[in-house]
Amino acid sequence: MQTAIELHAVRKTYGRVVALDDVSLRFPAGVLTGFLGPNGAGKTTTFRAILGLTRPTQGRVEVFGQSVGAELPRLVKRIGAVVEEPGLHRTLDAVGNMRVAAATLGRGEERIDELLTFVGLAGDENRPVSGFSKGMRQRLALAIALLGDPEILILDEPLDGLDPAGQVTLKATLRSLVDDSGKTVIVSSHDLADVESLADHVVVLNRGKLVTSGSLHELLGDGERHRVSVDDPERAVQVLVAAGMEAALDERTVLVSGATGSAISRSLAREGIFPEELTSARTTLERLFLDITEAR
Repeated sequence: MQTAIELHAVRKTYGRVVALDDVSLRFPAGVLTGFLGPNGAGKTTTFRAILGLTRPTQGRVEVFGQSVGAELPRLVKRIGAVVEEPGLHRTLDAVGNMRVAAATLGRGEERIDELLTFVGLAGDENRPVSGFSKGMRQRLALAIALLGDPEILILDEPLDGLDPAGQVTLKATLRSLVDDSGKTVIVSSHDLADVESLADHVVVLNRGKLVTSGSLHELLGDGERHRVSVDDPERAVQVLVAAGMEAALDERTVLVSGATGSAISRSLAREGIFPEELTSARTTLERLFLDITEAR
């Protein structure tokens, strides 16, 4: 898989504060990456380094294999970004904001109507932004970021504070950018359930260090997993393996993969084994995140 953005041993300090500590990571091209970490983990500093808004103390950042430091003017044209609070003119309407942005960024105005329709603001384009909900302002900021038809889109907490309807609309829009247009989208978020439902790839920072990265498939695993509590776990493992299931001891319980709860219960019951407890043991992104950040 092609790499869109790569950090090579990047360190960034502000006086005695270490924002990024020897971070090497990659954001693959053509997928949606969830960029996770607690407050102060270094996510925004990473975004600013990618966009050339801050220079690493050491190390380098590459976009499509080209150094941001050496090729910044050319590379930034390939990236659209909404980092921190969108800078919108609230006295202007959506079209006015798009026109100001197009002039500021040196873009044409020919895509304004198309983009406002794409983000779901057709019919509201002539309303003052002061009357927009937060979700509408986020969608307008996204339309502005797409003015230059960038290959990479970086969004810092785009789902934060949106109501459920706004989140559904924005998530569908972001998925279509990846699935239909082949863009690389990087989303930072505190809402791990949303990231789990949205992302293809995940990168986790904590205290300025890379904790883990990989596809959601790799990190969470596939299929159903259950944890079974029984009086005789060793015998239960033997019974389940004989029934063609993947089963293993985990302390005094049994972990079973690739089988439904009802199939597990039936197989055990046929041998006179009745579970005291049978629960789903599927790893969620939230559980993974808490496990790896609390351990450091």
